[in-house]
Amino acid sequence: MNSLIKKTQAALAARGYDPGPIDGTDGLKTQKAVRAFQADSGLDPDGIVGDLTETRLFTEQLSMISFDGDGSTAHFARTEFACDCEGAYCDGFPAEMNLELLLKLEALRNALNTPVIITSGVRCPTRNTEVGGVEKSQHLFGQAADLYAPGIPIATVAAIRYEERGFVHLAV
Repeated sequence: MNSLIKKTQAALAARGYDPGPIDGTDGLKTQKAVRAFQADSGLDPDGIVGDLTETRLFTEQLSMISFDGDGSTAHFARTEFACDCEGAYCDGFPAEMNLELLLKLEALRNALNTPVIITSGVRCPTRNTEVGGVEKSQHLFGQAADLYAPGIPIATVAAIRYEERGFVHLAV
């Protein structure tokens, strides 16, 4: 049983599409429901729940995400995104985290239904150079996070994969 498929089936059923039993199996009824949802949403009805389909399918969940006054969300504390130079080169936040990125992280966390660990959020230029980040890294602008979900294969979590290094890079 696949928990992401089960969550997708539940979301489809809640929107009036019949994915069959909510059992985590990507069967013909589930694929047919995905294609119908995609067609009704103006997407290419390929039956694959990619980024665009996932975003449209879980829109209701995204609209319920709330931010605390300090920039934290339901599953992520603001401090998880601080530059890891530990104050050597900056105050921890040379840039604020992008809200769209935080929404995507919350959606990912909700879809996986397991903790997501942030290994790198915002970076100051000096720390970015130290870790081998590219010159115009999205980390410098609070528009990227490196992460992993314990026990879940990187290919399941993936955006840009760094499988040999054991993390996923998510950016907006």
